[in-house]
Amino acid sequence: MLWAIVMAGSISGAARLLAISQPAVSRMLAQTEKQLGLTLFERVRGRLQPTAQVHSLFEEIEKTQRMMQRVNDLADALAGHGAGVLRLASIPSLAQYLVPHAVARFQQHHPDILLRMNAAALPSLINDVLQGEAELGLVVMQTDHPFLKTHPLHTGRMVAAIPGNHPLAGRAQVSLADLSPHPHIVVGTRMPYGMLVQTAFEQAGLPCRMCADVPWSNLACALVNAGAGIAIVDEFTVMGNLWPGVRVVPLAEEIPLHISAVHLAHRPLSRLGTQFLADLRVVVGEAFSAQNQG
Repeated sequence: MLWAIVMAGSISGAARLLAISQPAVSRMLAQTEKQLGLTLFERVRGRLQPTAQVHSLFEEIEKTQRMMQRVNDLADALAGHGAGVLRLASIPSLAQYLVPHAVARFQQHHPDILLRMNAAALPSLINDVLQGEAELGLVVMQTDHPFLKTHPLHTGRMVAAIPGNHPLAGRAQVSLADLSPHPHIVVGTRMPYGMLVQTAFEQAGLPCRMCADVPWSNLACALVNAGAGIAIVDEFTVMGNLWPGVRVVPLAEEIPLHISAVHLAHRPLSRLGTQFLADLRVVVGEAFSAQNQG
């Protein structure tokens, strides 16, 4: 009920989401506030705005739900009601192509395994691994962490994503100097990919004409596909190019990207985690071998 009110911003909207009457939602909210002794929503310009207590409550409920999910998964495994659960977390760029293909390969030999997978930015992903929400985290540009064991997988690079009708689209290779005069979509000015690109332009003594700042490489590619500008993105996102209007062109400058898998240093990988990591290594090797041959 609280979730519905937050999403809808009103009692009437929450009632529509829950398919119940407005008075029923009002009664439920009043009872909840009375039981907790808290005011959960404030009326601002005709809308219900959640108080800080609601956000804190949601965080605790979410933690409890995740913990109960892990307990239920373990109970099912111990009772023999399933072959097991594999918990993965991946940054979005690896989740675009490489990780799904590794999952498909893994499931060919483990069809009864339940996969729980989340895609998140690096800080959230590392926290998920540290908190036990994910057994294995799949990352790029992760530095050494005292509580994590790192398994290097491959070193890739940044590439240029250019609209198909752009004057640079037909080049076999482009340089930062070639790209500098054109409107640029940056993948996170405060995130690893964006910072790498901005640093590369700065070190070359060239301006980066930023026209958009987006959090993920796939969103940058969608904008390039629509002709909104050019972007320098990781090559993992554009494998099996899903955007017909995007031309992927190698960069003359080398901007390396290191793929790795991480897990808790004090807890060895499970049998399932070890097998998935082996399948991921095969998929990564095959993908880059095919790319180099192409």
